[in-house]
Amino acid sequence: MLSRPRGVKGASPASARRLPPREVAAVDFAPMSPSPRRNQGHEWAFALLVGGLLLVLSDLLVPPATAPFPGHGERFAGMVADPFAFAGPFPQRVLWPLLAHAAGWFGIGPVASSRLCSGALLVVVCWFVRGRGAALGDAVLLTAAVAATGAVQVYKPMVCMTADTLNLLLLLLTLHHVDRPRVFWGLVALATFSHEMVLFFGPWLWWQRLQHGGSWWRDGLWLAACGAVHGGWRYSMRAAYDASYYAQNNFWVPWGLPALWLLFLLVVLAEFGPLLVAAVWGLCRGEHGLGGRLGPWLYAATLLLLLVFAYDVMRFASFVVLPVLLAGGAMLRQPRGRAVAVALVAAAVASYLWAHPVASEQGGRAFTEVSGAVLPLLPPSVFAGQRLSAGEGLDFLLALLRVAPGLWAWTAAAAAGVLVGGVLLARYAVPGPAKPKGGVPATTTKASP
Repeated sequence: MLSRPRGVKGASPASARRLPPREVAAVDFAPMSPSPRRNQGHEWAFALLVGGLLLVLSDLLVPPATAPFPGHGERFAGMVADPFAFAGPFPQRVLWPLLAHAAGWFGIGPVASSRLCSGALLVVVCWFVRGRGAALGDAVLLTAAVAATGAVQVYKPMVCMTADTLNLLLLLLTLHHVDRPRVFWGLVALATFSHEMVLFFGPWLWWQRLQHGGSWWRDGLWLAACGAVHGGWRYSMRAAYDASYYAQNNFWVPWGLPALWLLFLLVVLAEFGPLLVAAVWGLCRGEHGLGGRLGPWLYAATLLLLLVFAYDVMRFASFVVLPVLLAGGAMLRQPRGRAVAVALVAAAVASYLWAHPVASEQGGRAFTEVSGAVLPLLPPSVFAGQRLSAGEGLDFLLALLRVAPGLWAWTAAAAAGVLVGGVLLARYAVPGPAKPKGGVPATTTKASP
């Protein structure tokens, strides 16, 4: 249910019409009309201060590496010297190399540019939540929550693997401008030059526009235009990693997907820990900010679809930050929500330290140990270019479970704890404001922006 944010006395008639009434109750942490008392220069200065400070403090969890990540990180760093040469295996992903090249004019190298992107993400997070009504202290808390998760920490060792960070940043800006279709879809098109995975979020982004007064066919055309821009750009490039490459090399589809989903769950738990309770709370309360009843399912389907084409579970897990952030913002508006959010962030920091005794191990010690057994467990036919059969997929899953039965028991217990914790919070600890009889939201307009 929507509640009017602190510090905002009212809503303009135009902003009150942004959301269809049937969907308003499910998007509590929604865009707001800027307060006339807010100076955007001051807002950005505050966000820069908070983001920079929290980036430095986040190094206490995972110190940044000093050299590009072996493999793809080195290839991205190699593009920085001459991004307009469009060389390397993925010349279409030119946005970060181009930005890092420009940073080089001021003496900032690729490694430092990669770190600046993580800082920029935290700055945008702080500015984004302030734009959605978060008080100063709440904005710091939400930004700290993101700084303590895999959305920032996974990329500390994976230096120069910064396309995902840019895409997360651009997704937040896109949501902020959800009422401005040209800006919204322009940001989506820009994100395709960072990494084409943003197009996988296309159905969810289209649905977001529908929840904010968009047209199914006009926004469908905008989405198609974004795809056409990327298609034309990619056609002009000689990319080693094209659609045919992924289609020919995803040997785990479909029978190996359950094992991959299990590994994905393990990483998500390690990288977000107790903060996932907030996301479950948001789902239970219908205050997840992902767009009505269908939004969460579209977003979850996107993450699972990414695993059909690549097995980079560590990278894809970082996108769980969005439902955590949106639900966390909604929680802070509820009675007792702030105390619970503070406890969850503190528990998440402690959990991260416990799950990552070696800071540079993405996904934590548990994932590092079990992932080392993956290749030896695969049948020889995979290395000959064949897909897993149904029987081989089942055998692979069972063998993976036998590698560390105690670990998987812990994973099941942790997942159950997150689910039960979120449900209990939604029912007892942070149930939200009381609804009047009839279930109509307790606002004068039945909707606040």
